[in-house]
Amino acid sequence: LAAPCVPLVYDLRYPPNSFRLPPSSPYEGRGSEFLRVPLTPERRNQIRLISQDFPWAFNIGPEPSAAEQGVTCLDVLTTLYIALQRPLSDTEWGAAAEDKQASLVRARDVRFASDVDMQPARQEPSVLRVDWLGSRVMFGGLVKDEAFARRRLIPGGREPPETWVVKFQSLS
Repeated sequence: LAAPCVPLVYDLRYPPNSFRLPPSSPYEGRGSEFLRVPLTPERRNQIRLISQDFPWAFNIGPEPSAAEQGVTCLDVLTTLYIALQRPLSDTEWGAAAEDKQASLVRARDVRFASDVDMQPARQEPSVLRVDWLGSRVMFGGLVKDEAFARRRLIPGGREPPETWVVKFQSLS
C-alpha cells in the first residue's frame, strides 16, 4: 500500500470490497480477499494511522483469528472505511472553522446525491467523517513521515505504535 506505487483504486465512501485494480494490473478482477496479506514484512500486531487530511488517529490491530499474520492491507482499508463512516460529533463540528464547515456540508451533499446504492439506514444525510476529506476520498497509499508523526503526538503522551501517514487523492 505504499504511495504512490500502489495499483489500488479505492473510494473511501464505499466498503473495501468495492476497490478495483486497474486493467493494466496482473491482478485485475481480484476482490478484497487479495488484500489479506501482511501490511509489512515485519508483520506488526499494531499500527497507527494518521493523515495531514484529517485530525484523527486510528490504532489498528489484526483480527483475533489472524494475529499471527499481523495487520493486513485489508485491515487498513476496513479500519479507514469504518472510522470515516461515523457521523461527525458535535465537538468535531464545533472545532471546524466556518470555511471547513461549509466544505463539510458541500462534501456531504455530493456524497448523498451520488450514492445511488444507499441503504435505508444511511439515507439520513448526516455529515460523516469522510466528508472531512472533501473531494480527496481516494486512498492514495501509506508513507512514513516521522517528523509529522512526532508533531501529531500529544505532549506527555505515551509512545504510539508504528505510525503510518495516509495519503489521499482527489476523485478523477
